[in-house]
Amino acid sequence: MAAKKYYAVKKGKSVGIFSTWTECKAAVDGYSGAEFKGFATRMEAERYLGLTPCAGSGHSEANKAYGAEIYAAKTSQGVEGQPACRLLTYVDGSYDDSLKKYAFGCVFILDDGTIYTECGNGDNPQSLQHRNVTGEMLGAMYAVKTAMFNGFSSVEICYDYQGLEKWVTGEWRAKTELTGKYAAAMREWGRNIQITFTKVAAHTNVKFNELADRTAKRGLTEATGVPKVRKLTELNKYLEETEKS
Repeated sequence: MAAKKYYAVKKGKSVGIFSTWTECKAAVDGYSGAEFKGFATRMEAERYLGLTPCAGSGHSEANKAYGAEIYAAKTSQGVEGQPACRLLTYVDGSYDDSLKKYAFGCVFILDDGTIYTECGNGDNPQSLQHRNVTGEMLGAMYAVKTAMFNGFSSVEICYDYQGLEKWVTGEWRAKTELTGKYAAAMREWGRNIQITFTKVAAHTNVKFNELADRTAKRGLTEATGVPKVRKLTELNKYLEETEKS
C-alpha cells in the first residue's frame, strides 16, 4: 500500500493540501464536522478538493513560457466566459524604519501567463511592531480578497515567511492581537474559498517571489495606504521589458 504523502482538508480550521500529518492534524483538530483524507499523489488530493481543471480546460502554450514553476502549479483555464478555477499568487512584505512604514506586494498569475501586481502600505503604530511581517499578512489577506472578488473558487498563496501558514493552521499560536486577527480572518474566508499555501525559500531567485519582494519595496514609497480590492484587469499589468528599462 502506497504511503500517504499528501493530506487534503475539505472542511477544517484551514482548508487545502498539506504535506505532513502534523500540519493536517493542526488544521482539523477540534473542528466539528472536519472532512479530510490522505493521498499518495498531489493530483489525487487536488481532485478530492475539486481543484482539477474545469470542464473544457487546458494549459496554454503561453503559460509554459514562464517556466516550470508556473506550469507545475497546474493553473487551470476556466470555461469560456468564466473565471479560472484557481488564482496563483506570490506575496511578500517590506519595512523601512526611517519611513516608519510597512508594505506588501502581491503578484497574480493567470493561466494564460498574464501577470498583475499590486502593492500597499501602512503606518499604524500598533502594526509597526511586526515590521515587514505586517506587510506579509496584509499581502496574503489582499490576495484572498482579490481572488474572492474576482470569482475564483481557490487561491494558492506562495510565501517565504512560514507564519502566514502556521498561524492559520494553528501550528503556531498567534500571540499578538494582530496575528490573531489575521488567523481568524483567513480561517473565516477559508469557509468560502479554498486557500492553499506553498512555502518558497526566500532570496533564492524564484522569479515571482523576487517580483513580489520588489513590488513590496516599491509599495513603501509609491503606495498610498491599502488599495481597495478591484478586478484583476484594473491592476498593474507586469511587463518584464518595462521593468528592465
